[in-house]
Amino acid sequence: MENAHERFGNLEFTKRVKDTTTRIRVYMDRLIAEPAKEDRGTSAAHLLSVLGSDAEIAALWAAVTERAYFQVQLPGRAAFAASLGPEAQCFRGSVIIQGRNRPVRHLVALSAELLKTRPGADREGKRTILYDNDPAFVLYRVSRRFGLPVVPEWASWFMRELERRKALQPLLGLGCSPVLVKGNKGRFLGWIGKALKERTISIPEDGNGTVSWKLPQSLRQAATSPTT
Repeated sequence: MENAHERFGNLEFTKRVKDTTTRIRVYMDRLIAEPAKEDRGTSAAHLLSVLGSDAEIAALWAAVTERAYFQVQLPGRAAFAASLGPEAQCFRGSVIIQGRNRPVRHLVALSAELLKTRPGADREGKRTILYDNDPAFVLYRVSRRFGLPVVPEWASWFMRELERRKALQPLLGLGCSPVLVKGNKGRFLGWIGKALKERTISIPEDGNGTVSWKLPQSLRQAATSPTT
C-alpha cells in the first residue's frame, strides 16, 4: 500500500441552512466526470465512489438525490465543482478494514446517463460512457449496448475509426481511464458494413460460430457490469 494516498481523491460537500453550515469531506477512490465546458463551470459527474462514516455517507446520499454540487479534488489537479444531475442512483455498502472496530461505509453514485448505457437500454442513445479505454473493452461494451454483430478481432479497427471520426473523447477519471463514445447503432452499423465491403475487416473463417472475448483481468468484472 505504499503511496496509497496518491490513489485517492477528496470529495467535499457544504450545506448551509440558516445560521448552520455543514461541511463533509471524504476520500474518493473512483470518479468518472466530463470536464466543464466553461472555465469555472460545473463538471458532469457520472460515477462517484467514496468512503466515510455512517453520518457522512447518509448525508452524501441525500445530497446526490437533491442534485447537490460537490467540490472534487484529484491528485495533482485543481479542485472543481461537479454534480451527478437529476435521477442519479446510489448504492451503499460496507468495507471491513483490519484493525478497525467498525466497518467503513461505502457509497457509489451513478448518473442517469451512465445507467442508460447498460445493454439494451436507450438503443437510440448517441453517447456511451465507458469505464476504460481498452480497445477490446470499448468494442465489447458498445456492441452489447446496441446489439452490434462484431468479433473481438475488430477492436483495433473500431478504435481507429472512433479516433479518426473524432467520436472518442477522454474523460476525467480516478482509478480508471474513462472515455465517451459518440454514435448510435445506425452509425456503427454503417461503419461495419462499409469496412466489410472494402475488406478492411473480415469475419474469421475458423471457429465454430462462437465469440470469445479475451479482456484484461482487471476489466472482466467491469465488462459484465450493467453500468460501465
